[in-house]
Amino acid sequence: MNRIADKIYSCIIVEDEPLSQEILESYLQDCPQLKLKAICNDALEANQILLKEPIDLLFLDINMPKMNGIEWLKSLEQSPKVIFTTAYPEYAVEGFDLNALDYLLKPFSFERFLRSVNKFLSLQEKVGEKQENKEETIPVKSNKKTYLLKPSELNYIESEGDYLKLHRKDDCLVIHDTLKHFQTKLPSNDFLRIHRSFIINLRRIDYLEGNQVCIGGSMIPVANTCKDDLYKVINQ
Repeated sequence: MNRIADKIYSCIIVEDEPLSQEILESYLQDCPQLKLKAICNDALEANQILLKEPIDLLFLDINMPKMNGIEWLKSLEQSPKVIFTTAYPEYAVEGFDLNALDYLLKPFSFERFLRSVNKFLSLQEKVGEKQENKEETIPVKSNKKTYLLKPSELNYIESEGDYLKLHRKDDCLVIHDTLKHFQTKLPSNDFLRIHRSFIINLRRIDYLEGNQVCIGGSMIPVANTCKDDLYKVINQ
C-alpha cells in the first residue's frame, strides 16, 4: 500500500467567472487525488475557508472583485500551494515570484491543467519521502541490547503476557511493555490496533481475508469490534 500515492489532497477554486469555475470543476472530477472543498467567487470567501480548515492547493484567479488574487496571496502568513488561472500573461512574473507552482493562461486544455496537477503531486511525493527519511527512532531494549527501531521497519506487534513481540521483516525483537503504552510511540496514521493482542503496520498489509489480514506471510486476526475501523482506514 503506497500511502503517499493514496493520499487525497484538498483544494479550492478561487474564481469569479462561472464558466471558468465549471471548467475547473469538470477537470478536477478526473483527478481522484484532489478533493474539491469549495468554489469561491472572491479572495475573501477563500480567506474564510483557510481560517477554518487546512487546504493543500489553490486554483487562484488574479483579476477578481473586492481583492486581487496576488494581493490576497501576499497577505497570507502561510499559504497553500498555488496554481494561478488567469487570462492576463503580464502577471506571470509576479506570480512566480510568489512561488506559485504554475501559471495557467486561459483558455487552457485539460492536458495543460493535468501537467500542473502532476507537478503538485510530484512535489507532495518528494515532501512525503523526505519526511519518511527523517523518521524518528524508538529506543527498545531486547536481549540486553538497545535497538534504535524505526517504526516503518515493523510488520506488526504481538502481545504475549507482559511482553511484546516486535515482528520485523527478518527478525523479531522481544521487549517488556504493553500494547497500549507502545502504541503511543507509533505514528497513528500508519499503525492500527486490530485485536486485543495485535497492532499492525497498515503499509505492510498484503491482503485481507475474512477476519484476518496477511502481512509478510503471517495471518493476523481482526476483532469484530475493529473490523469497521480497519476497512474505513484502508478505503480512505
